[in-house]
This record gives sequence, C-alpha cells and structure tokens, in this order.
Amino acid sequence: MPRPLRPLPTRPPVPAWKVLLPVLVAGGVGWGAWHAASRPVNPPAQAGAQRISAAQDWEALMRFGPRQTGSEGLSRSLDWAQAQFEALGYRVTRQALPDRVPMPVQREAAVQVSGPGGPQTLNGEALLGVQTAEQTGTLVRLPPGVTDEQLEGLLGKLAVTTCPDGPWRDLTDRALNAGLLGLVIVNDCPRPPAYSPLGNVALPVLSVTPGVGRALLAQVGREVTFTTTVRTQDAPAWNLIAARVDAAPEVLFGAHLDSVPGSPGANDNASGVLAVLNAARQAAGTPLAGRAWFVLFSAEEQGLLGSRAFVRAHAYPLRHTRAMLNFDMVGVNAAPLGIDAHPDLLILARRVRPDLRAFRDAPTTSRETFGRSSSITGRSDYLPFKQVGVRTAFLYRGEDPHYHRPTDTTLNPALAVDAADLGAQLAQAALDAPWTPREPCGITGRNCQ
Repeated sequence: MPRPLRPLPTRPPVPAWKVLLPVLVAGGVGWGAWHAASRPVNPPAQAGAQRISAAQDWEALMRFGPRQTGSEGLSRSLDWAQAQFEALGYRVTRQALPDRVPMPVQREAAVQVSGPGGPQTLNGEALLGVQTAEQTGTLVRLPPGVTDEQLEGLLGKLAVTTCPDGPWRDLTDRALNAGLLGLVIVNDCPRPPAYSPLGNVALPVLSVTPGVGRALLAQVGREVTFTTTVRTQDAPAWNLIAARVDAAPEVLFGAHLDSVPGSPGANDNASGVLAVLNAARQAAGTPLAGRAWFVLFSAEEQGLLGSRAFVRAHAYPLRHTRAMLNFDMVGVNAAPLGIDAHPDLLILARRVRPDLRAFRDAPTTSRETFGRSSSITGRSDYLPFKQVGVRTAFLYRGEDPHYHRPTDTTLNPALAVDAADLGAQLAQAALDAPWTPREPCGITGRNCQ
C-alpha cells in the first residue's frame, strides 16, 4: 500500500509590518527631503543694501511716473521695491487682491437743455467715483462758498457752481446730502483741482470747461437733464509683503504704493514707501527683523482695497500684532509730523518724542451708505486694521497744496527718514511694553471674557 504524500514545506507569510515599514520610512525620508528643499528661505543680504539712502530711493521711484492701479508705472515700482527688500535679506511675497480693481476708462457726461432755439447738448466729464446716471430737474446756481443753510430747500434740484472754495468732494457730499439730484462744477479753478474720487455716487456729478459753464449758467431756472456715462476696466492689483521667514507680524509697517491717476505721487505716497523701506533697513540684521512685517498696499486710492484684502487674508496672525504703523504723506512739511494713534501707542510715542503733535483723522465724507455708519473712521490704510481691533498709529504731516494733483512731484527724503526713525522707535517700545493679545469676540461681539 503506497504511503501518503507529505505536503511540501512552505515559507510562512511575511508580516505586513515588514513590508509597510520600509515603505513608510522611504516615504518619510522623501517627504522630509522635499519639505526641506521646498521650505522658504531668506534671500542672502547684499553688501551695501543698508547704505542706500532715501534720496536714492526717491530718485529711482520717480522715474516710474504715476503709479495708478493697473499701470506700467505701478508694475515697475513693485518690481523695484521687491528687489530692495530682498537685498536686505527679507523674503517677499505678493498677495493678489481677490477681486480686480475697476478703473475708469471712459467718463463722459452731458447736459441737455431745451431752450427757445431748440435742444442743446453741453458736454463735460463725469467725476471719478460717479456711476452711469441720468436726472432731470430745474437748474439752480450755487455760489462757490455755498453754506449748508443755502442748500436747504433745494431738494430735487439740479445745480451748477463755479470753482468751489474747498475740495470738490466735500461740496458734492454736502449737496447730495441736502437732496440735490445732480451737480455741475465749472472748472475755472486757477490750478488743477485735487483728485478726490467720490464714494460710488449713483447721481450725475460732472465738470465742464469755463466756456461750457458760461452757456450753462445762462440756463438757470430752466429744466435740464444731467447724464453721466462711465465705463470701467478691471485691473489686477497686488500687495507686497516683506518679512523674514518665520517672522510673526508683532509690529507691522505699512504704506500704499499706488498714486492717483495722472499724479507722480511724490508725497502721496512715495514718501510713505521711503519711510517703510528705511525702517526695514534699520531693522535688517537686528532682532526687530524677526518680529516685523513690512507691507506696501495697493489700490488705496480706490477705497483702501489692498489693506482690506490684507486684513481679511491674515486675520489669524494679526491677532498677535501689537502695533500697525501706517505712513502716508510724510515727505512734505505741511504741518509738523503728527500721529493719530491708539491711546496705548500714543503714550509710548510721547515717551519717544515728547513734543509729537497728536491729531484726529476723519473720513472725507459724512454720507451714510445703505443707512449704516461707523464710529471707527480713517482715510488711510490703518483703518481696516483698526476695525478688527489692531492697535494702530497713523504718521502724517498734513495735506499740502499739491495733494492729489499732477503737481505732486517733490518730497524731502529727510522728512520721510524722520518719520521712519519715529516708527522704528515706537515699534521697539511697543515690543518692550506689556501687552495681552485680544481674543476674538465672535460675530456678535458677545463672546469676550
């Protein structure tokens, strides 16, 4: 009887961990190598970068011309500023604004008059910030220095005035608040008017030449129609953020890089850019460089769009920001250097510079939007920070005669450096002083302990 066959010996199965472990180790090593290779690093500081003067900065920046949003001048200025920060050893990133900025490319306007000689069209230009609109009503004349009392009783009227005594935007705000449905300004001013875009006005506001103005003034008391036609084109915009790798924004130095259309933007705001660059040079190679961010904002002139986008995108790190220092118009001594600051920072600033002028900044318009208003006000890039509870300090030398005009062509670099010196000293004082970060209060503001 044959013997039964014995099963051949088999090798026991390999445990799963013996297969997975080498794979995990290899993957971990590969991930670590990739992470190390892709980790951001600080660019090497270049010899002599800290010795560049503010005067040299302005000489370079002025060559780019006006820096309105979407322009070649602004694009070249961004490239130049990035090179300056990188030469100091800061890593630079560009934050694209999530929404493109609508820039006006066509601003036509007309006044239709029905006179004894038949219909007549008088052409003009819609003011910046005005939407496409049309209104018909009785034409009244406003004196250049019209008072609020004189504006009473003009509800539903259309008005014409010659060159106002003050800013055009101020007059427009007052006139529309009084109930006028449209306004024509005869541009017979002895110098170019200041560029002050209106706040997205849905009523026709326009300017006309002196010749057209004379023809229109002859129609006072008659029914006329004001029409504005505005076409915009979306332009990209970026904020420039310079910081050492792993640096937290315990203090933030900021200024806007853009200028109004047609203006070289010397004092407004190349001077602020010079101040931020100078502060970055002072901080390079010191402990301050590891605790500061330096930011150049875009689209400030279109409604603080760059700083608003920055605050939305960096809400978490900003919880640890002790001070946001904003530099705007610090290159012309229209008034002694002043500061509008959080009370804590004002105390520190006065310790650094006892004779420092304090002032209160305010918005240029009192008109409410959709029935809402806020007690937190401001006209520069510090406002969005203040609105989320960050302590801010606005350094400013007052409004000079060339504000928002094509004649804004000169600045004093030494004044910008002086503002940067104060900013650097204030930043260090804020870092040295006791401070407790604010905890978020929730949407309703009821969750603070």
